Amino acid sequence: MNSTIITFIAIFLSMNTIGQITTNGFIDSRTAEIREKYAIPAIAVGIIKSDTCYYGIQGTTKVNGYKEVVLKSKFHLGSNSKAITSFIALKMVKEEKLHFHTKLVDLFPELKDSIRKEYQIITLGDLLSHRAKVQPYTSGLDFEKLPRFEGNVSERRYAFTKYVLKEKSVRKGIYSNAGYVMASLMLEKVSSQTFEQMAKDHLSSLGLDCYFGFPNKESELNPWGHSGANEELIPLEASHPYKLEDYMLAAGDVSMDIVDYSRFIQIHLQGLHGSDNYLEKEDFKTLHFGLRGLSYGWGNKVNILQKVSFHDGSAGTYYCHTYMIPKKDLAIIIMINSAEPKQIQGIYQLRKQLVRKRIL
Repeated sequence: MNSTIITFIAIFLSMNTIGQITTNGFIDSRTAEIREKYAIPAIAVGIIKSDTCYYGIQGTTKVNGYKEVVLKSKFHLGSNSKAITSFIALKMVKEEKLHFHTKLVDLFPELKDSIRKEYQIITLGDLLSHRAKVQPYTSGLDFEKLPRFEGNVSERRYAFTKYVLKEKSVRKGIYSNAGYVMASLMLEKVSSQTFEQMAKDHLSSLGLDCYFGFPNKESELNPWGHSGANEELIPLEASHPYKLEDYMLAAGDVSMDIVDYSRFIQIHLQGLHGSDNYLEKEDFKTLHFGLRGLSYGWGNKVNILQKVSFHDGSAGTYYCHTYMIPKKDLAIIIMINSAEPKQIQGIYQLRKQLVRKRIL
């Protein structure tokens, strides 16, 4: 098996200070076992405490390839990008640029007479928590019916919003990518930036790097996404036409490496464990547990008498699983460059093994 040996680097925040190299035989053996058993081309693991991150990377950029992935190889976050959007939104709320109760039509009054009546009351908070009752746009078939939107990315985001707000509503609580497009449009309205620039600026202020789109379009040294056909994985080249619409960024089109994404999650874990940082500790409780079931960019539940928050993300060719247990001061991230059901089963099995082992 052509793969790198997993190494784990402990990082002690001050943000970019790298500590000693640490290895763990249990994690090494279990990750290798899962990768081989479930035929995963590349896998990245982050095991996070408030003061330490352990990272693992193994595999090749594409199935049957020879270029090994490294810790700085970017994976696609899919819908885990929503945690970045809600994070930015709450920061702007704290700066009093808008509020969770700000209505969409308060910022775009020209839409009021042209949209369905039930949408005239939706707020930023509704959009971020999937309570706005807008169509989901979680399937490729949803996009096939759309007209071609003209203009720059912000203008297309606005045109998409106008289109969706004329459609029939769905039940409150239906998971919606469209809602996050509208939320990012609201954030643009109260700032002097596009959402793309906002995301870059907020992440870079934390020392974090990102790419918008599938990561092998930035560099073929990053993992390639894979699709399944007849139980065989097919790597998608950077030139492959499949992509997400660029105006969907806030809903699910950010790529990051395991180191930077783990640092982003560590900021959340620190807040949930009682420390102020980029936001105040109460803000992180709002993001993760402010609403039951689906909160702001995160899902939550009570599991064995302790609260957990989580989110999975995939556009069909990569998969990112994030799982946080604040009471244990523990978060686990597993990212792979495929999204077939058997591989998703494998990363869930790996996460359960890592939680049970209590290696940290």
